[in-house]
Amino acid sequence: MGDQASSCYHKALYRLSVGDMTEAEMTEYLTDPKRKNTGFPEEVALQTVLRLREEGFLDDKRYLLRLVRRGDESLVGPRRLREELIRHRFPSRYVEAVMARSVDYDHRARKLLVQKGLDSENLSTPAARKKAVDFLVRRGYSFGVASEAVRWISKEYSD
Repeated sequence: MGDQASSCYHKALYRLSVGDMTEAEMTEYLTDPKRKNTGFPEEVALQTVLRLREEGFLDDKRYLLRLVRRGDESLVGPRRLREELIRHRFPSRYVEAVMARSVDYDHRARKLLVQKGLDSENLSTPAARKKAVDFLVRRGYSFGVASEAVRWISKEYSD
């Protein structure tokens, strides 16, 4: 292995010690001339990415599943999940496969409000309901799902 390839490989391993990346992110990272000790030729970067994949250090599918599981655990909405996957530059076929999963986002939004400790008493004013809807929208839910979840919580806990 040449000095440049060796240097590129070690830089990639160092970066992976900080956290996972997709193959596309790693290629961009290694070829970026503005970063310290990077700016490798694309051919060297692609060879390094291939080696890292073969050695099991880079695995887009494993990383994708970890991000999806984290999103599921933190109850994020579909918009925010999609944005996260696109930001990490996953192939569109991966993103579409994740988004095609059968997930009850209505239930997830209600669960998030319950976890936040909201009930009919907390949501008795229009301002409080708007704040709850805005919270869900920021978490990646559509306005319709967020509004319905707030209505459900207000009704469910008022009986």
